Amino acid sequence: MPKTAPPDNGLYPPKDRMGFAVPVSPGHSLLLLNSYMRTDLLLGIHRHIHRMQNQDAPGSPIHHLADSIAHVVAAYDGINLFECIARNTLHIDPDFEFRHEPDYAHDIKLMKHHLRCLRRTIRDLACYD
Repeated sequence: MPKTAPPDNGLYPPKDRMGFAVPVSPGHSLLLLNSYMRTDLLLGIHRHIHRMQNQDAPGSPIHHLADSIAHVVAAYDGINLFECIARNTLHIDPDFEFRHEPDYAHDIKLMKHHLRCLRRTIRDLACYD
């Protein structure tokens, strides 16, 4: 099935690569996830970050974000609970057509991309310790 181009409505900056850009900071990663995740699995990331902050968990913001994404991916990857999720109300295009199953799969893939990028950054930063 060929990939379809995003609608040319001016909402999708090309540099974002539909959320699959390489994030340059934890805040940039969270911005991309907020804008391009299609499901409310995004709330799980936010909840886990806040829980870690409230508990004064050790680590920097990049560690907290990576841990939170890993937590959500571990909870939802491979179990196909797509009928239990809702649309992301923070999506960059409020009029996008929400489709449970493909949007669920998209978000798992997007979170895994960000997790790989964040872990690579964490590894690279560890070289400077």
